[in-house]
Amino acid sequence: MKRNEQEWMELTIFQVADVSCAMDILNIKEIIKHLEITRVHNAPPYIRGVASLRGEIITVVDVREKFGFDPIPLNEDMRIIVTSYRGENTGLLVDRVLDVHMVDVDAMEPLASNINGINRDFFSGIYKMESGLAAVLNTEALLQGDSKLNEHVR
Repeated sequence: MKRNEQEWMELTIFQVADVSCAMDILNIKEIIKHLEITRVHNAPPYIRGVASLRGEIITVVDVREKFGFDPIPLNEDMRIIVTSYRGENTGLLVDRVLDVHMVDVDAMEPLASNINGINRDFFSGIYKMESGLAAVLNTEALLQGDSKLNEHVR
């Protein structure tokens, strides 16, 4: 049966190493260009550190390291995507934010395999763009092993 109305969602497209990723804009609180990040002693390597966001201390996760890529120094293109995880704001450090796309929900496709060696559980599907593919990030899966994620800031 054909639907009369399409369901749409907005995806923010961003880059992590050589992987184009996407995230539902409804899961993004804001995108920050510059925050001073302070390293945290004994935190896992992918925890880039903590930052103060208008007086709130947030944990910043280096998505590049979480995916298994080598870290790179902070640069002008990098952004922190602020999302909520288990009721607390968490920052996702990405290499660059590229664009926002309005997509038909039915245009999303399941992943057939891991992407560039990255755990496929970190993604909920694939979106085909004119410029290539974007893997839709599953932030819950990306962060779920970190039950003490925000304890590093206390």
